[in-house]
Amino acid sequence: MDAAIQLAPAHAPVPRFANDPEARQALIEAARAMIPVLRQRAPLAEKLRRMPDETVADFHHAGFFRVLQPFRVGGYEFDPSIYIDICAEIARGCPSSSWVLANLAAHHLFMALWAERAQEEVWGPSPDTLIGSSYIFTAGRAERVEGGWRLNGKWPFSSGIDPCQWTVVGASTPSDEGDGRENRYFLLPRADYEVLDTWHVVGLRGTGSKDLLIRDAFVPDHRVISFTQATNATAPGLRVNTGALYRLPMQATGGFTLIATIYGAARGAVEDQVSGLRARVARVGSRSLADLTSVQTRIAEAEAALDTVEMIARDSWARAMRQLRESGSVDPRDALRMKRDAAWCARLCVQAVDLVFAGAGGGGLYETEALQRHWRDVHAGAAQFGLQWDVWAPAYGRMRLGLPGGVPGIPI
Repeated sequence: MDAAIQLAPAHAPVPRFANDPEARQALIEAARAMIPVLRQRAPLAEKLRRMPDETVADFHHAGFFRVLQPFRVGGYEFDPSIYIDICAEIARGCPSSSWVLANLAAHHLFMALWAERAQEEVWGPSPDTLIGSSYIFTAGRAERVEGGWRLNGKWPFSSGIDPCQWTVVGASTPSDEGDGRENRYFLLPRADYEVLDTWHVVGLRGTGSKDLLIRDAFVPDHRVISFTQATNATAPGLRVNTGALYRLPMQATGGFTLIATIYGAARGAVEDQVSGLRARVARVGSRSLADLTSVQTRIAEAEAALDTVEMIARDSWARAMRQLRESGSVDPRDALRMKRDAAWCARLCVQAVDLVFAGAGGGGLYETEALQRHWRDVHAGAAQFGLQWDVWAPAYGRMRLGLPGGVPGIPI
């Protein structure tokens, strides 16, 4: 094996920030304190089309990337609700930076599923090692060779890949039984993939969600897990990472790992609009804009939508974690409900940001205004496959009507 992980000493107390209001508040305040500087950097992030190096360093310093990482390798292993709160606060300043944080922090959770040897290779040199991803199985193909797999393909949408030293990609492979194909995840070091500068987009410009090109790379068996292992709590890493957090079903929670960014971006847009209307003396005839009933109604509707998102998200996470702690698994019906709820929350966030953007008038169109950026970024985030209502509403409806849900990894 490569360099061993420096495990925490046996007597070290495991932090339980979910039950520590002071520690939880300190994390949220650290994220909130970054909002002004992130707003200043947001135009730079869009110009670079990736998260600025200064922001990567700030997130490392604050410990944000480690929130879901196993404690045994230097992470914090916090309750998911803290991760969501941090990402939502960061999105108020720069949605793109929040999107990258949400993805890369969640990848530490996913990495906990790999064989211990693979975890040592990634985290042994440093628990600050970052891991990228692209989970589109149809983008690549792998064939069995002695000791592992030979991998080829081109994968899109690898958010935040620039500062990463490793990446995970999905690919189609021959099944172990030899009578079909099976989807698997492959873990590769930076030397084995090429980052293609393809990210020229209208929204979430600062996420650097570029393409990955892999040519004839060898991936040893210990750096491969199957889709089935990742979704039914049989992954090899669970032997050493035993917390309930690492039994969260990927298929159920994927959408909710990104809702925090969309929610925070929409919330920031509404708060900016309220502050702006209070400060400005913009008028329509003899009346101020703030005095118009239509403007007041837009603010009320937008905030009601976002309050609903927050309640749904917190309830969904709490239910999933409660089931994991009590029974060791999440009911498949609740897993599919989480997919439905995440997609519904995305719709509500779009509705909220549309209300305030439409009410901002011509002033909201200027590139110097954060409102237009948040509006673009919320729409871009809601277009992510895991948040599309047209996909997940029918799947939930099928389950409720006694038909197969048809969602891989959710056995209904």
